[in-house]
Amino acid sequence: HYFHASEVYNAVRVFISCYVWMTGFGNFSFFYIKRDFGFVRFWQMMWRLNFLVFWLIMVHGNTFILYYINPLHTFYFLLVFVAMYIFSSCNHDKWPVRLKMIVLGTLIFIIWDVPGAFHAVFGWLSPKPTIGAKSGTFHEWHFRSGLDHYSAIFGMAFAMNYPMSAAWLKAVEKRTAVSQWLIKGGIAAVCAVLMLAWTQSIFSMQKLEYNKHHPYWFWIPLLVYIFIRNISFTLRSYHLGLLTRMGKITLETYLMQHHIWLTSNAKTLLVFIPGSPLVNFFFVSVVYLYLSYRLFRLTVALRAMLIPNDAGVARTLLLVMLTTLSTIYGFAQLLTKVESNVILVLLSTLVIGIAGCFVLESIINAESVEHIKTPYLGVTGLLGGVTLVVAISSWLAEFTTAWGSKDQNNGGVAGSVSMGLIALAVFSTIVLSLDNFVGLSRLSSIPALGYPSWEEAYSELHNKIFSK
Repeated sequence: HYFHASEVYNAVRVFISCYVWMTGFGNFSFFYIKRDFGFVRFWQMMWRLNFLVFWLIMVHGNTFILYYINPLHTFYFLLVFVAMYIFSSCNHDKWPVRLKMIVLGTLIFIIWDVPGAFHAVFGWLSPKPTIGAKSGTFHEWHFRSGLDHYSAIFGMAFAMNYPMSAAWLKAVEKRTAVSQWLIKGGIAAVCAVLMLAWTQSIFSMQKLEYNKHHPYWFWIPLLVYIFIRNISFTLRSYHLGLLTRMGKITLETYLMQHHIWLTSNAKTLLVFIPGSPLVNFFFVSVVYLYLSYRLFRLTVALRAMLIPNDAGVARTLLLVMLTTLSTIYGFAQLLTKVESNVILVLLSTLVIGIAGCFVLESIINAESVEHIKTPYLGVTGLLGGVTLVVAISSWLAEFTTAWGSKDQNNGGVAGSVSMGLIALAVFSTIVLSLDNFVGLSRLSSIPALGYPSWEEAYSELHNKIFSK
C-alpha cells in the first residue's frame, strides 16, 4: 500500500492466509489443551479482536468491513469455538474429533464453493456501496472470506495432528545422520517439486485470476515453509525476536496503517517531512509502530480491568458498558438529527464525562460493581433499549432489501466446485492420515521405522491435560 507495490500482491495474499491459518491453529490448540469454553474466555477474545476497531468505527464513521481483517478473524474464531464446543467431550478421542473436522470441512466446501449456498447463508448482508465496500458489504465479505475459507480449518487440522508430527520428527532424528537425512531429503524433494509447480502455474497468475485459485492451493507454500523451517534441530533452535514482538501487535499495525502510516483510510500518505520521502517514511514508521504498541498495551490493560476472571463481575461490567455506550450513541444520534451547534455538543460531552467520572470513582472506591446495578442500569438500560429498538428497526429495513439481492460483481471471488473438492480431499487426507504433510511423513516412514501410534503421540499430552 505505502509504495503501491502491486507486484507483491500474490505474496501478500499468502501471508494473510498464514495469518488466518494461525487463528485456526492457535484457537484449536487453546480449546484442546485448556478446555475453557466459558464466558470470560469468550468475551476476552472478542475484546482483543474488536476493541480498537470499535472505537475507530465510532470516531471515523467507518464500517466494520473496511477493516476486513477484524471480521475475518472474528468469524474464524467463532468457527473454531463452535466446532470445538459441540460434542466437546469427544475432542480428545482419536476418530470422533476427526469426524467433526471432516463435517466442518464439508460445510465450508458447501457454503463457499457450491453455487448459491453463500447467498443463502449471508444474503442478509447489504448490497449497497459503502465505505470499504464499493460493491456492497455482501460482495466484500464474499470476496474477503472466500480468499481464506480453507485457511483456518487447515490450521485446526495441523494443531490436531501436531503431537503426531512432533513424535514422528523425534523418531526420525534418533536414527543415524544418513538415515534421517534420506527421509527428510525425500520429503524435501517432493516439497521442492510442489513448490516449483505452484510457483509456475498458480503464483505467476495475474491478480484477479490468482484470487480465484489462491484459497485452494495456499497450503502448498505454507506446508513447505513449515517443513523446511523444522527440518533440523539447529533451525528449530533459533528465531528472530523482532518478529516475535511484532507478532503481538499485528492487529494494531493492520488497523493503524489506515490512519497513521497512511491516512484517509489508507488512500494517502501521512507527511511530516515534505520533500524527503524516505526520511518521512522512517519517521512515520517509528511513530506508527510506537502508537501500535501503546494501543496494544492499552487494549490488554483495559481487558484485564474490565473482564476479570470472576464471570459474575465480568457479566455486570459488560452490561454496564453496553447500556452506557448505547445510551451515549443514542444521544449522539439525537444531537445529529436536530443539527445541534458546537456549544451544545461540547456541553453534552462535558456533562456525560463528569457523570462517567463519578460512576468510575464510585466503582473504584467500593471495589465492586454490585451497588451500581439497580439505579445506573435502570436508567441506561431504558435509554439504551430505546436506541437498540431504533437500530434494529433500521437494520431490518436493510435486511429485507438485502436478502433478495444478488451479487452483481463477481470479479475475483473464489468459488470452484472442482478445486474445492481437491482442497477438501487434501484436508481430509491430513485429518484421516494423522499426518500434517499430506501423508508424506507416513509414507517415508514405512520402509524405515514405522509411523508413531496415536497412543504414543498423545498419551503424555492427555495426561497433562486431564491431570489439571
